Amino acid sequence: MKISVIICTRNRFDDFAKTLPSIAAQTRLPDELVVVDSSDEKRLEGYLNSVELPFPARYFYTQPGLTLQRNHGIRESKGDLIFFFDDDVDLDVNYLAEVEKVFADDVKREIGAVGGKIVEPTSPSPRLKFERFAFCVLRFAFGVVGTHNGKFHPSGMPSHPRPNQPSGFIECLSGCCMAFRRDVFEKAAFDEHLARYGLMEDVDISKQTLDAGYKIYYQTSATLIHNESPMNRLNVQQWAEMSVVNYDYLFRKSWAYEKWRWLFYYWALIGLFAANFHSLKGLKGTLAGVKRIVGHAFSVTSR
Repeated sequence: MKISVIICTRNRFDDFAKTLPSIAAQTRLPDELVVVDSSDEKRLEGYLNSVELPFPARYFYTQPGLTLQRNHGIRESKGDLIFFFDDDVDLDVNYLAEVEKVFADDVKREIGAVGGKIVEPTSPSPRLKFERFAFCVLRFAFGVVGTHNGKFHPSGMPSHPRPNQPSGFIECLSGCCMAFRRDVFEKAAFDEHLARYGLMEDVDISKQTLDAGYKIYYQTSATLIHNESPMNRLNVQQWAEMSVVNYDYLFRKSWAYEKWRWLFYYWALIGLFAANFHSLKGLKGTLAGVKRIVGHAFSVTSR
């Protein structure tokens, strides 16, 4: 099987330059690297032409938009397996080999996507561990994004695998490290209605993969560090607002036909307020998001 690695990036030259060596150091090298850039300056194009890599690298420039860039990368890629990585990750040297093995061992071709394990570069302090635990309990109670078992909540919100969770089938991929069979994209595509930053685009493509009849596997032996660059990210208020708006859009798109889920949907919206209660900007963003979805619903019903 041929492997294509796709990295979509915007205004993170230094982060990309730190990520690239971990791809070049893989024990199983990719057959190609596809870089889809929407930066204000095309510094990466010259950089890629100047470095020696043990695989061919192709550069493409597009308009900003993570989902748009991902779809462009798929169209331009040639591999049987398509890996997506964020531009601020550090891969274990065996990452590609471990994920490829999952696909190779799946003789029935039931697995359409594989996610790796995200590890922290340093161990968190006891206080931070406690705060995270309390935060996770709160999020789980309201059925919003948090750490649980890697499956969807009844609200349609995703959960991420627990730190000690073994390899196995899950339902929700993490956007910084997703791998797919090319066949998946005959039935699925990244939703370009999730514009610009594209928050929760990984949630949507996970649901599409499952709806297409494929399974998703979590491979804990494929590890990476997500350094979460501060560059080109949403601020707290923007993040909170987009969390509400994009969640509402995806719920109505994928889950709303099951009427019993609406109770969990409203409960999750309350949970987003509760999760941001510690932050005035977070609360303002959540309120702004709710106002937007209420305004949209009102405009639709009044037509």
